[in-house]
Amino acid sequence: MTPIRRVAAHEVVTPERVFAPGVVELEAGRVVDVYSLVGEQASTEWLGGVITVENGDDRQPKAYYKGKPIK
Repeated sequence: MTPIRRVAAHEVVTPERVFAPGVVELEAGRVVDVYSLVGEQASTEWLGGVITVENGDDRQPKAYYKGKPIK
């Protein structure tokens, strides 16, 4: 089982909505959940700025920070 990586930013922009601030949960580079940040959460990396969630070439949702994929 691949561990879940949790990253947060001032804004997380998805095709459906904007979470400000927001959290993205990733498993092996694939987005498994996106939600609003409410309070401090253990094991969450703060990236700041904007994370964008888009469908990748394989149609799986991927997260990008400063134009680069988050792994």
